[in-house]
Amino acid sequence: MDDVGPEYDADESPVWQALADPTRRRILDLLRDRPRTTGDVASNFNVSRIAVMRHLEVLSTAGLVTSRKRGRERWHYLNAVPLERMHQRWVDQHASGWASGLLGLRRRVEGHAGALNTDRLAIDLALDVSITAPPAEVFKVLTRDPGGWWGHPYLRADATGLTLERRLGGLLVETRMGGGAVLATVTGWTGDQYLQLTGPFHLGVAVGIATFELSGREDGTLLQFSFRAIGAIEEQFVERFAEGWGDLVGRRLKTLVETGTRLGIAPDPPN
Repeated sequence: MDDVGPEYDADESPVWQALADPTRRRILDLLRDRPRTTGDVASNFNVSRIAVMRHLEVLSTAGLVTSRKRGRERWHYLNAVPLERMHQRWVDQHASGWASGLLGLRRRVEGHAGALNTDRLAIDLALDVSITAPPAEVFKVLTRDPGGWWGHPYLRADATGLTLERRLGGLLVETRMGGGAVLATVTGWTGDQYLQLTGPFHLGVAVGIATFELSGREDGTLLQFSFRAIGAIEEQFVERFAEGWGDLVGRRLKTLVETGTRLGIAPDPPN
């Protein structure tokens, strides 16, 4: 057990250092509410834009912030994956019941639960996940075995399986006894590099777009994931989707690729 601690501490050191600064913690608070442009973030502080950009760079290096260029602007997103790992290490074993409520990392609206969000992009999130495997292997697991990493509680309670047709126009289908449902259609595909899924994703009267972009690195693969949705979505589902994708992509898919352990709708049997 003595050999495990230093390895984790080395991985988490940049996160602790980033969180030590009150300005950077305030930036994370702003991004928890919603994604923001660089200018929007800077407008909340009485320091220079360059100083804010340096803080964002530190947060990005620690994996706490993910950035995407959209048009002429750069948007910044809270990346909940490192915080979730810290939560699992330091909190889950002792107080998971109440701590999960404290880690509502992606709450989008402070209004009443159950209200409908129709006036803007209802869900807009991005995650960067490092996976210790080559892009071809990650893409194979991502597309050939979705049931190995995608599962309850992010599917219907009576769902029994999940399949994906690996082609443009192919369907992502949730199966259940006597039928099933189409969750999405493949609207973008570049072998071993890019997958885009567009569909209802159980969002009700709304449509979502999930994008997976893979690039090779010395230590494996950088998976850049984003999910955007618009329509009449109950706020409880906005929060569930934001936190759920972090679990599905940042933990379950990563675990399946790196260790072969299935945490999806078709999990490995208990030992």
